Amino acid sequence: MTAPAFRVDGAPATREAFYAAACDPARSCVVEACAGSGKTWMLVSRMLRALLEGAAPHEILAITFTRAAAGEMRERLHDWLTRHSAARSTHDERVAALVVRGVAPERAETLADSLATLHGRILAAGRPIEIRTFHAWFAQLLRA
Repeated sequence: MTAPAFRVDGAPATREAFYAAACDPARSCVVEACAGSGKTWMLVSRMLRALLEGAAPHEILAITFTRAAAGEMRERLHDWLTRHSAARSTHDERVAALVVRGVAPERAETLADSLATLHGRILAAGRPIEIRTFHAWFAQLLRA
């Protein structure tokens, strides 16, 4: 017998319920998964949802072990924001992307317009999301 692939609070969950819980910025979560299972996708999705719920870019800190992983997170965040900006996607595409990331369809309808302008708002904020390695973050603390 195999254990269920997804669990929320110890109970078996559907993929949709798992992503709704794991990507919700209002919840704390721990994700255990093997390489290539989508952890980076989930972390970037949590960042995006936090931004859409009103977090300022400089209030988000993502720490990882390698420069390559930090670079991949930055790249995915930038690519996702660019792809879902008003000039590159439709309202329906933005709604669908939000639903995949665990946003209820009704809420996704209301957030889609915010998603269309999110990239510009992040660039205008001046202070970016911090995506660093443990070593770089601790070095920054020591310098401060």
